[in-house]
Amino acid sequence: MITPSQWKKILVPTDFSEDSLKALHQAQQFQQLTQAEVVLLHVTEPAFEGLRINTQAKHDQMQMEARKKMEALVSAHFSSASSVTTLVQAGGAADVICELARTLNAEAIFIATHGITAMKHFMLGSVAEKVVRHAPCSVMVVR
Repeated sequence: MITPSQWKKILVPTDFSEDSLKALHQAQQFQQLTQAEVVLLHVTEPAFEGLRINTQAKHDQMQMEARKKMEALVSAHFSSASSVTTLVQAGGAADVICELARTLNAEAIFIATHGITAMKHFMLGSVAEKVVRHAPCSVMVVR
């Protein structure tokens, strides 16, 4: 069993909400204490192309804006940007988070209980809960 003091890489998904910033803050404090590598992740909805609808241009714009926000978070919250990696990926949030944790061999995921939604009650029942159930590593759920 790997204990928190042995975590060398943590994954921190963010949707830029106030709640996800709380998880980011916990990761920042943990990183200061342990020098762990932090991977900051934002997941966007995938582009859609149908008979009369193509959202690729909007999707590309959303990803570019997310990358800018990620860089701003790193410079605002982490003194050592060299130990922080930012990623923007498309897909279902819980699936992307769990698969990336597996691919990166992350020892922990720091995730907020709620994201951007009017129905906050249901968010724990969706993304955070799915991550807790399917993650290949420890999950720290931040309220």
